Amino acid sequence: MSTKKSFAAILIGAITFSSAAFATTYKCNVRTNSKYYGGIPSTLVFSVDESEPKVMVYDVFIKRAYDRPIEADIVVINPKRYTFKWTVDVPTTEDDRTEIRTIYRATYLKRTHKVSVRGFPKGYDVDVGGTGTCIPLK
Repeated sequence: MSTKKSFAAILIGAITFSSAAFATTYKCNVRTNSKYYGGIPSTLVFSVDESEPKVMVYDVFIKRAYDRPIEADIVVINPKRYTFKWTVDVPTTEDDRTEIRTIYRATYLKRTHKVSVRGFPKGYDVDVGGTGTCIPLK
């Protein structure tokens, strides 16, 4: 099993275990839109229970910072889409000494299963983005 596939399996297991019984979990493969900036995870896993005011979200940056799924705030939840936001301190170097607080915002379109993720690093006049497709798991 490749490293990327095993990491995705760990992500899915971590968030599924911590999700409510009525939640739906999604695994999203995201491709960055910028060739010059990082900061967008290639795999994003989130879990939504429409009766709750929060979404559980997990990716490589969250794993590195917290080693567990975190709550994201729901911005929009309607029959067409989910939009949610969360904040993570993203390491900028391999030694983790320098971090950039990044505010993320994701929109998932229910009909097409497409996701759009944007990151806004605090203190920088640049934002990063990516798009992809999600697979409902439960």
